[in-house]
Amino acid sequence: MERQLESFRLVDSGWAEEIDREMKSRPAALRIICPFIKQSTVQRFLKLAVPPTIEVITRFDLNGFNAGVSDLAALETLLRAGATVRGIRGLHSKMYVFGTSSAIVTSANLTEAAMFRNKEFGFCASDSNIVSHCLDYFADLWGRTSVDLDAARLAQWAKTLAGVRLTAAPAPLPDFGEDVDLASPFLSASPLDAPLQSFVKFFGRSEDRADLSMDIGQEVARSGSNWACTYPTGKRPRQVQDGAVMFMARMVQDRSDYRIYGRAIGRQHVPGTDDATPGDLSARSWKADWSHYIRVHSPVFIDGPLSTGVSMVDMMDELGALAFAPTLRNLSAGFGNTSPRRAIMRKPSVQLTPQAHAWISTRLEAALLKHGTLDLSGAAFDGPHP
Repeated sequence: MERQLESFRLVDSGWAEEIDREMKSRPAALRIICPFIKQSTVQRFLKLAVPPTIEVITRFDLNGFNAGVSDLAALETLLRAGATVRGIRGLHSKMYVFGTSSAIVTSANLTEAAMFRNKEFGFCASDSNIVSHCLDYFADLWGRTSVDLDAARLAQWAKTLAGVRLTAAPAPLPDFGEDVDLASPFLSASPLDAPLQSFVKFFGRSEDRADLSMDIGQEVARSGSNWACTYPTGKRPRQVQDGAVMFMARMVQDRSDYRIYGRAIGRQHVPGTDDATPGDLSARSWKADWSHYIRVHSPVFIDGPLSTGVSMVDMMDELGALAFAPTLRNLSAGFGNTSPRRAIMRKPSVQLTPQAHAWISTRLEAALLKHGTLDLSGAAFDGPHP
């Protein structure tokens, strides 16, 4: 699948060909963020070109090399090609930037399966604004590291792994990556790996659906979703735990869809503390019927109209019963509702499956990179009222 939109293309397969195409243009620099790298894929793109500047951020976890999901030989090949290679613990991002002209952000690692067989979603972009954002993201991570890999360290790791393979039940191996804060101003608080919990919280009423042209900033100011998700009076949201990812969605007229326009990190509901105050009710009278809160922090929203948000209808159509935790449980049990559309009827929110979390996160990150993030410093974006 590929959809053309100016200089921005969504892609879900054929990543080897995409990288080949960019390498054939002989970029002056190649910058890679990728947790797992295999020798064959490195050899493939270096046969096409060896840029004067190659900078790579990956993982230095010996457990991954021992399991065969990444190759020490791949890192050795990169070093011989003149690359500077650094490692970060817990790295999940995958991004490839070619000079200053194009970028690829994808779920695909530099492995044979990801490059040639798997359905791996992401985008290719030559839009100067997007490429600039990607370069800034790389520079931000690179600037938080300081240790360059060398041949001596690689040789020592190889010796360690050789000894481990002779052990019947080896103990966990060390991770030599650097510890850095992986949050970024572009992709903050949004790992593609599913958290313990994630939800979509719905805003708006079915009889008052918004137009796709509505500005997301207007919706955030209206709902106060930058600091709290509201739930019906008398039905406390006891399911949400600390650290849950809360995706915000507005009901829209088009296809009776729900457009996901941002996300935040939720906090567990505390009765009494997380209830609307008189000041909250004065600011938003509709909270009389929606007086219970899941408070949120680290919000990030798309800077654009609702049309730039992620379509829930598309997600439900593609994933079916795999979209939501309740429908997946029913599917596994062999009875009960498995229709995602029925599962969200008259619901203030719904818990996602890991598959749905990854589906939404990838598309939301692409939208944030393309359109930018909403500036929440304005007076319209208030907080709790006493």
